Amino acid sequence: MAYSDNFPAQRPVFMADFANGGKIDPRATFSRADTPPTYAAPSAVHYWSNEKHLSSYNAFTKSEGISNWILNNVTPTANAVVAPDGNTTADTIAGNSGTADKYVVSNVVYDDNPVISIYAKAGTHNFIQIVTNAHSQHYANFDLTSGAGSVGDTGSSTTATIQAVGSTGWYRCIARFEVTGSSYVGRVVLVDSATSARMAVSATTGTVHLWGAMANNQGDLTNIVAYQSSTGQIHREYAPTLKSVATAGQPRFEYDPSADGQSVAKGILIEGQSTNLLGNSADFGGSWQILNATKSIEAIGPDGTLSAIAFREGTNSNEKRLFSYFNNGGGNVTFSVYAKILGNARRLVIREAIYTGLSAVFDLATGTKVSGNGSIESVGNGWHRCQLNFSSSQPTPGVAFYIIPADGESYTASAFAGDGYSGLLLTMPQAENQSFASSYINTGTGGGAATRAAESLSVATADIGYTGGPFTIVSETAGGQGYYPRAFTLTNGNLSNRVVVYRDSSSASGSTNWLAYCESDGSFQGALTIPSSASAGKLAVSYNTNDVSVCASGGTVATDSSAVISDALTTLRIGTNYIGAEQLNGHCKRIAIYNEALSDSNLQAVTS
Repeated sequence: MAYSDNFPAQRPVFMADFANGGKIDPRATFSRADTPPTYAAPSAVHYWSNEKHLSSYNAFTKSEGISNWILNNVTPTANAVVAPDGNTTADTIAGNSGTADKYVVSNVVYDDNPVISIYAKAGTHNFIQIVTNAHSQHYANFDLTSGAGSVGDTGSSTTATIQAVGSTGWYRCIARFEVTGSSYVGRVVLVDSATSARMAVSATTGTVHLWGAMANNQGDLTNIVAYQSSTGQIHREYAPTLKSVATAGQPRFEYDPSADGQSVAKGILIEGQSTNLLGNSADFGGSWQILNATKSIEAIGPDGTLSAIAFREGTNSNEKRLFSYFNNGGGNVTFSVYAKILGNARRLVIREAIYTGLSAVFDLATGTKVSGNGSIESVGNGWHRCQLNFSSSQPTPGVAFYIIPADGESYTASAFAGDGYSGLLLTMPQAENQSFASSYINTGTGGGAATRAAESLSVATADIGYTGGPFTIVSETAGGQGYYPRAFTLTNGNLSNRVVVYRDSSSASGSTNWLAYCESDGSFQGALTIPSSASAGKLAVSYNTNDVSVCASGGTVATDSSAVISDALTTLRIGTNYIGAEQLNGHCKRIAIYNEALSDSNLQAVTS
């Protein structure tokens, strides 16, 4: 509420401050009929917490300026060749004359069991070694022979792998060292063969090309974290955490993930029932099909776990697509997914690919929707939730995600020559039969759908001191989507006696005004559109015999001089209708009820 000098002297008989309190008043009742999921934890029900997680991390500095590392018996040439991302930023390292140990080295700080990787390409020399100084036997050799890159000998407690990148002879060389401590040296050594001993001397004067060094312990050799560049400092980025509820029926006090690292409380989330119709939402496995691209788990997702896939483009000139069917209940449909750029700037297309061809294009670099019917929301560290909204009665539509170039404006741009390195990070796909994307519902690694039950929050008027007669209700409400979403309802549990504030549309959005509707003993008492209330956060209704006033955000007061008061209003429902349905699909930060009708000036004060 707006606590200011002109705030009314009257005090509410009941106030719930969900944003600052973070709990349900013991006189109130909250419910959501959770059922155990058919897959392992986490639960299907999620919300944005006020917790942060380490979203991306690279312990190396100057990850693309390896010529600026400490050099030993080698000569560098900066920005000598085209790197895997297509930019001329890769350095060439040449061995000096003479037989000696030849390497580049950088101090790195990381936790136990680090994974060190670097992109390498043979010049006139084919062999490198990745070394840490933590143990005399920690090393891994790599053969960069074009078209046949491989891992050679490794030391004790060391595992390694090599990945071809595109079709230009680049490889990502990756070694995992089972060491403990926090400060080590990471070296890339020129060696003579794939069987060379640790830090073996070499006589080579040949060259190798190096780019994109990375060290962290967020992954392993099964799930290798996608490369993250760093400059003069290490890269470390935290992001808001999307959590699953810990216990059945737990209320969700949510925070704004787009608040630039600040813990901005949104209040309690009240949503209706919804089903994620897409199976395998946790891993894009099962029936998900991929075309002219690859996918593997490579990134920390918004939930703080290594669960997001790298959707990397192939090098041919055909479309790059990730696709799945689902069973559609008909009517409104919304596809949504969390997405982030991988490598060079790319755009995301979400498309219904079987019947309608409807699509939306998203520029993840600027956080904007380029075209189509949908929306985009930032959720921290480059991640965005993108959604496509449309209508379809077809029983088995197909949801498809496409990679297109940074200047592409439609799905047709998905047929382009990829670099084999870039693409998108994707996680948590969802398809729902409604006009908007609700909170994420995890379908796990199985092929079936999962449902989140509807939520209800109410308090009996007898328990909070409202005994009938004149009243005022003030709420601070955000959202309001879907089928006539309710901000609040004062009711006796049926249609005959109620005062309700709702968005007046069967497909409401943030551009739909709020309406106050009153009925007493089955007799219609009036309906007042609250002026300029579509984007309002604070709504108020003052009700007395033949004196009804409504106001939003301190603006114009609308009035009705013909009304009677029901004497049977027994329940205040927050974010639902008289029977706990037609949910707000949004947040209630605060709500208060006064045992009297406030004046028009006071309504403006409490909503300003």
